Amino acid sequence: MYFVRAFILSLHIFGVIFWMGGLLMITSLLARVPEEVGLPKERFLGAARGLFESTVNLGAAVSIMLGLVLILMDPSVLRQGWLHAKLLLVAILLFYHVRFYRRIKFLENNPSQSSSREFRVIHGMVSALLIAILLLAVMKPF
Repeated sequence: MYFVRAFILSLHIFGVIFWMGGLLMITSLLARVPEEVGLPKERFLGAARGLFESTVNLGAAVSIMLGLVLILMDPSVLRQGWLHAKLLLVAILLFYHVRFYRRIKFLENNPSQSSSREFRVIHGMVSALLIAILLLAVMKPF
């Protein structure tokens, strides 16, 4: 049973890396959009949406599904405060995930409506959430 749980946990972490890495990469990519003009700007936005729809959404789905499997394997973890805090941060991250996707879709129709500062802020928020989630998961402070 330990091997199965460790394997699922490893895949869960891999999904998190896919999800967070994709979000961070796309925010860095989109921070450059305001500097571009014409076709390159459209290509940046198209590439960002494509990466989001494949990599980021897949990573999020894998992370969430396997996280639920891990909870089902050990329901007693639901009584631990660190998991409540972690799940709250994941919910906030999901909010940013959906909002960010909507922002990309909006920018495809209005490419001049972006600023590099906006995507740097999103990058910082995602980074802070990732660090907080990792600290909670590893240290289990509560």
